[in-house]
Amino acid sequence: MPVKGHSVSSLLRKAAVTLYFVLLLLPAAGFWQGGGRQQAVPGAGRRLGLAGNTFLLAALAGLGCMAVGLAAAAWLHNGPLRRKRARWFFLLLAPVPYYVYALTWMYLIRALGRIDRSIMRSLASGLLPCVFVNILSFLPLTTGVILSAMEHHDQKAEEMGSIYADGDRVFFRIVLPDIAPAVLAAGAMAFILSATDFSVPSLFQYQTYTLEIFSEYNRTGNLGQTGLLALPMILPVLGLLALADRGLGTIPVRKSPLDGEGLELAMGLRLAGGLAVALCVMQVLVPAAIFFLQVTDFEGLWESLRLCWEELAVSMGIAALSAGTSVLLAGPAAVCLGQKKWYWRLPALLPIAVPSSLIGMGMLKAVNGSPIHGISQTLYFPALGCAVKYMPFAFLLFCARHRRIHREELEAGQIHMPSPWQYFRKILLPLYRPAIWGSGAVVFLLTVGEEGIPLVLMPPGYETLAVKVYNYLHYGASELVSGFCLLTVLLTAGIFLLLLSRKWK
Repeated sequence: MPVKGHSVSSLLRKAAVTLYFVLLLLPAAGFWQGGGRQQAVPGAGRRLGLAGNTFLLAALAGLGCMAVGLAAAAWLHNGPLRRKRARWFFLLLAPVPYYVYALTWMYLIRALGRIDRSIMRSLASGLLPCVFVNILSFLPLTTGVILSAMEHHDQKAEEMGSIYADGDRVFFRIVLPDIAPAVLAAGAMAFILSATDFSVPSLFQYQTYTLEIFSEYNRTGNLGQTGLLALPMILPVLGLLALADRGLGTIPVRKSPLDGEGLELAMGLRLAGGLAVALCVMQVLVPAAIFFLQVTDFEGLWESLRLCWEELAVSMGIAALSAGTSVLLAGPAAVCLGQKKWYWRLPALLPIAVPSSLIGMGMLKAVNGSPIHGISQTLYFPALGCAVKYMPFAFLLFCARHRRIHREELEAGQIHMPSPWQYFRKILLPLYRPAIWGSGAVVFLLTVGEEGIPLVLMPPGYETLAVKVYNYLHYGASELVSGFCLLTVLLTAGIFLLLLSRKWK
């Protein structure tokens, strides 16, 4: 019986892994059907400039996140919050949508414009606001990765180094070289996410290659040509994705005990770390404070909720379907590929390197006219598109959890559990519960803030909150939009506060 149970569970796992990769390849099938045997794309010189804009924005955002994240992580790891759960406060708004920070910037510039109107004219659009929004959007991710690498670093090496040198020399000669791959991986992830987004540049009228891809499809309707146009951007991003995956894989499996008081850093490093942590605090508090000030009373907030409750309900329903799909498929894929070399995992991470709009276009083309065409008229279609985009994040979380589980525990369960169901319920579910909750919450919140895929895949008669706010922002901010954003901030912070308050094994 144990052998039979093991074979059944193995068969189910292989089916889930197969479905995982089928979904990942579904957008590619749409681009293949879209043709693309066209003449050379005109305007190559102009598009080369747009590619330069894209990579400049992504590089500035990645370097900014990496520098601030490293300084903040060093302060949190060696400061008064060293062993307190509050050190993870910056994750409260980690998956908050881009438009929240975009609207924050708009309000800040409007306030400065009351002092000097030239400030408003010079800072209301262009590269600077895009960099600001992207740094605040991806700062929690980079800070979290770097802090995790520091906490998994060998603390005994720090203690031994502190005997012979001061804290700064130990940090730069022992700690930083050891966590450098994780730091580079964090910066690479910020670069990738910034390069593949078109919503922030479109809001601030900064022309990028990603926005050009979206415009090209709207202009021509030729999906194959659009896919060829996207390749020069996707291929370099894939290389960075491989670098990020290898860097994340260098974080040790076992966490070192946080004994002692940490390194005694010099005033300069402590000041830089304090400023970085202050920016993390601003990333959490300033959006909420601004929206509270803009929504002058609870009646205004209630009016916003009344006007967007249908869109909010649709968003949460789509997010729940996306999270459930991602958890069910990413978990088995991580079990099969989590211990393999990085080049085996790279295909499972591919959608991270592809702009959301391209995923939506590819899925629409692949499904239209197919035997499963009926799904395009349901809310599960945009949920499936968001699952394809964000399953890799669930995959990474499951891989991290899988690396921390002793193989002996799984083998013992396979031998002693009388049925696959009991093996799943009593062994697998408790062991992977942190990854299930964590990945489900991350995919849920990322889907709530996604606007590119619902814009393409949403069936007629429905609209998500992210799309509603995104459309409103193009016509100028208002108290109503502030209410929408405040509801989004409260929802995101509430879910992550619940996750951070749980004591995971």
